[in-house]
Amino acid sequence: MTDDRLLKLKAVSRKLKAEGSERSSLYHVWMSITAPVADIEVTRRRLIWTLFAGNAIGSTAYIGIATVAALIADEITGSTSLSGLPSATGTLGVALGAGILSWTSYRTGRRMSFTAGYAVAVLGAGLVIVSIGSSSFFLLLAGMVGIGIGRSVGQLARYAAGDMRSESRRASAISLIVWASTIGAIVGPPLIGPTGSLALAAGLDELVGPVVVAVLGYALVSILMLIGLRPDPMTLAVSDVDEGNEGVARPISGLLRSRTVQLSITAIILSQVVMVLVMVMTPIHMRAFGDSLTTIGYVMMAHTLGMFAIAPITGWFINRVGAKRMILVAVAVFLVACLLAATATTAGTSTLLVSMFLLGVAWNFGFVSGSTLLQSGQTVANRLKLQGVADTSAWISSAAASAGSGILLSATSFRTLALAGAALALIPLIPLFRLTVASAP
Repeated sequence: MTDDRLLKLKAVSRKLKAEGSERSSLYHVWMSITAPVADIEVTRRRLIWTLFAGNAIGSTAYIGIATVAALIADEITGSTSLSGLPSATGTLGVALGAGILSWTSYRTGRRMSFTAGYAVAVLGAGLVIVSIGSSSFFLLLAGMVGIGIGRSVGQLARYAAGDMRSESRRASAISLIVWASTIGAIVGPPLIGPTGSLALAAGLDELVGPVVVAVLGYALVSILMLIGLRPDPMTLAVSDVDEGNEGVARPISGLLRSRTVQLSITAIILSQVVMVLVMVMTPIHMRAFGDSLTTIGYVMMAHTLGMFAIAPITGWFINRVGAKRMILVAVAVFLVACLLAATATTAGTSTLLVSMFLLGVAWNFGFVSGSTLLQSGQTVANRLKLQGVADTSAWISSAAASAGSGILLSATSFRTLALAGAALALIPLIPLFRLTVASAP
C-alpha cells in the first residue's frame, strides 16, 4: 500500500470513528477508497432500490391498520369522539421516531436504525391485535405509537436515498422514495376486505385481519433493511462540502440560523400542515351533504394520487428549475387548491375531486423540494441533525393541524377552513423572500 493511500485510509477511518458509527469498519473504508467508481454506482442504485422496496412494503402494511384503527377505537370505547385518537398518537409516534432514529443513524448508521424502527412497528401492530382481544384502549394507543415509529423510517428513507446522490440528482432520488408509497396506496386497500374475511373464518374479530397484514409487512421490511442495506447507505453518502472536520456536526442552533435551512424546514412543515388541515375534514364535509362512501373514496384516491404518483415528475422539475422555485410553485398550487375547495359550499364532488388532487400535488412539490433543499450544501453529519428536527417538527405540526381542523370546522365552516389553509400556504414566501434578498448582489 502506498503511503498516500494509507494516509487517506487512516484519515477517513478517524472521521468515521468520530461519528460513532458502524461505518468505522476498516473494511468499508477500504472498499470506499479502492472500489471502482462503476461498482460504487451499482451499489448506490441497489441501496436506493432497497429503500424503495422497503417504503412500498411499509406503506402497504400501514394503509390497512390506518384504515381500521378508528374502527377498533370505536369498537373498544363505544365513543366516536375517541376514534380519532389512534391516528393522533400514531402521528406523534412518527414525530418521536424521526428524532430518535435520526440520532441513532448518526451513531450506528442507517441500516441498524431502520431495522430497529420497523421492528418496533411489528411490536406496535402486535399490541393492536392484543388490544382487540382484550378491549384495551391503552394498548391500542401504545401500539399506534410503535407503528408511527415504523412509519418514520419510510419518511427518513427519502433522506437516506438523497444522501447517496449529488445535488444535481438528489431530488430524483428523494422523489423516487416518496413515489414508492403509491404502491401501498394501490395494493393496501384491496387487502382489507379479504383479510377481514379470513379473520372471521378463523374465529377472530374481523378487524384483526388487516392488522396481521401490518405485522407480516413490517416484519418483512425489517428483515429487508437488515439484509439489504449492506454496506450501510451512509458509507456511500455524497457530501456537498469538502471539510477536514466533516464528521463533526455543528450545533443545531447554528444550523437553524441558515436562511436556506429556514426555508427548507418551513416548506416541509407548511406543506404537511396545509394538506392535513383541509384533507382530513373533506370526507366529513362531503358526508354532511349526503355523499356516499364510494364517492368520498374516489375523491380521497385522487388526493393520494396527487401526493405520490407524480413524485418522479417533481424530481425532474426540481433538477431543472431548482428547489427554491419549486417551493414557489407549491405555494401557488396550494392557493388554487384551497380557494377551489372554498367554493365547494355544497360539497360539489367534481370541484372537490380536482381540489384534493391539486392539494396532493402541492404537498408533493413543497415536501420534496423542501427535503431536497434541506440537504443542500451540508455535511452528512449536519444533514442528520437537520433531518430529525425537520421531520419531528413537521409531524408534531401535522398532529396539531389534524386536531385543530375539526375544531375549526365545527366552529366556522368548510369554506373558512379552506381559506385558512390558503393563508397558511403563504408563510413559506417569508423565508423565501429573505433568502432572495440576502442572496442578491
